[in-house]
Amino acid sequence: MKVREMMNEKPATLTAQASLAETLDTMAKQKSRHVVILNESRAPIGIISDRDLAMVYDPEAISKGRWNETKVTQVMTPSPITVGSGADLQAAAKMLLQHAISALPVVDDGKLVGILSEKDFVRHFARNKPEE
Repeated sequence: MKVREMMNEKPATLTAQASLAETLDTMAKQKSRHVVILNESRAPIGIISDRDLAMVYDPEAISKGRWNETKVTQVMTPSPITVGSGADLQAAAKMLLQHAISALPVVDDGKLVGILSEKDFVRHFARNKPEE
């Protein structure tokens, strides 16, 4: 089975100019735990997860202004590990485990075409009868 058969073809995306507030809003609207940060050519330059946002959350110092002023580039993981849509699904799963990450942007010809996350694996096995 190939990555393209399980990936989400409509990942949440933003540009490097986005704020943390926009990131949180995008995650909520798209019901996504990850947002891929793209350059002008639609190539991924970073990825930010709900865990990344949780790490910078400080209930005593938090303000709406701070979330609007802080750019996603200050929190994102730059140069994310990616996978091609034609890659073997087992190899992609091993990448997630090896690098202790929860999502892989899927890139073909330098452009984002989807995202593959732990949630996609769970969804797949929840829908399909296991092979015997």
